[in-house]
Amino acid sequence: MIDICAVGFGAIGALYAYCLDKNESVRVTAVCRSNYDVLQEHGLHVESEKFGSTASWMPYRVVRSVAEAADRPYAYVICAFKCVPEVTSTPALLTPLLNGLRSAKTQTLDRPTTFVLLQNGIGIEDDLISALVDVAAPAAVVSGCCWVDTTTVDGGRKITQHGNERLVLGFHRPTSNTGQVWFSEDTSREALDELCTLFQTGGSAVEAAPDTDVARWRKVLWNASFSTICTLTRAHVGAVLALEPSRAALRDIMFEVLAVARASLEPSSLVNEVLSDVVVDAIIEHENAASIFRPSMLVDLDCGRPMEVQAIVGGVLKRARANGVSTPKLDLVYAGLEVIQNGLLKKT
Repeated sequence: MIDICAVGFGAIGALYAYCLDKNESVRVTAVCRSNYDVLQEHGLHVESEKFGSTASWMPYRVVRSVAEAADRPYAYVICAFKCVPEVTSTPALLTPLLNGLRSAKTQTLDRPTTFVLLQNGIGIEDDLISALVDVAAPAAVVSGCCWVDTTTVDGGRKITQHGNERLVLGFHRPTSNTGQVWFSEDTSREALDELCTLFQTGGSAVEAAPDTDVARWRKVLWNASFSTICTLTRAHVGAVLALEPSRAALRDIMFEVLAVARASLEPSSLVNEVLSDVVVDAIIEHENAASIFRPSMLVDLDCGRPMEVQAIVGGVLKRARANGVSTPKLDLVYAGLEVIQNGLLKKT
């Protein structure tokens, strides 16, 4: 059996855990915090145009905490919680599982653990890779860009998914030659291939990215522009698209992100193809002008939850500073979001 631990059982975590559970060889352990009692009592009502529907789905195991889940090794740890380092870092949240790797590294395990980051942003893998260097046990780090409209409703009792779904996965390599005992190119590729097969069997439109960093920069183009402007204006996508000044702001932000991306990545034909200037108008024209979609950053603000400001904007700005790229529009967006974030954190 393939044991998989899903940490973060909101809409994204639950949807893709449900997808993976469609494989007879998979056993899902779900770490549920806020919705544990609801899930234990009723199961999860899934209403998905892509993966099918069920009135009461239950994973193989449901636990309240990562510590409770860390009683066994896992082939995959799906990290679908929001990346908000101001609240807690990814390694801090995963400490019991990382400690399990540390204590098990002298034993012969069936396979290394692969950590799968289904999260927004740039550089979200950095602190986890640093932690794995410290653990010094074989592992792999995969991250995914989720293009899907899914929402939790009824107090966590139900998730809905409408329209198309696309999942782009790729593995990360160490950025230096220090402490690479955890990394193996072959192991990472094998884990990625198996994971794609599992998602595909469950019905996902999954693909393996030739370069996961390029894929992540392509995704953050939308998040750093649409998500941030929608959040600052508390408006849905269609409202932002309706006015030329806001459309111009979207373009300006995306051009800045593209400049940072091209300065940060190794030059390649893939970078030239995926991250060329022509993609800006393509992204804007692809959006539905009548869309009432509210990005997850705005939904978090609506609900009074801390937002993924550092992951989505801070990660871009960190690389901009490292590469000497000017980002005046994104700096202004970041300043505004940080004021809002500071107020949300004080209430947490």
